[in-house]
Parts: sequence; structure tokens; C-alpha cells
Amino acid sequence: MGKSGFVWLIVVIILLVVGAVILTQTDTIKKLIDPCERTFTDCNHGCGEGILNSLCKEKCTYDYNVCEKG
Repeated sequence: MGKSGFVWLIVVIILLVVGAVILTQTDTIKKLIDPCERTFTDCNHGCGEGILNSLCKEKCTYDYNVCEKG
């Protein structure tokens, strides 16, 4: 691999890292701005595992829809 190939490899790696950071920050910013999304995510994480998991997540979805309608 020549010197220019190495430079291109470094540029591609930097672009991938920057893209990943931007995507992560966009999701974080959305959660900070949208309280309904933050509550929905927290609710889903709180449902855990087991038989009643799907019922819990249904309630989270219902609460999210009610929150979005305001």
C-alpha cells in the first residue's frame, strides 16, 4: 500500500468515526428535546423480561401516543 492509499484509509476511518458520533448525538438530542420519546424509552427499558413484558410495552406505546397528541 502506497502513501496515498494509507492517507485514504485514514480519511475513511475518520469519516466513519465522525458519522457515528453525529448519529449518536442526533439520537441523544432528540431524547433531550422530546420528553415523550425519553419517557417511552425509559418505560420500555423498565419492562424487563418475562410473560408480562409485551403488556408492559403495549402500555408504554399507549402512553407515548397519548403524550404525542398532547
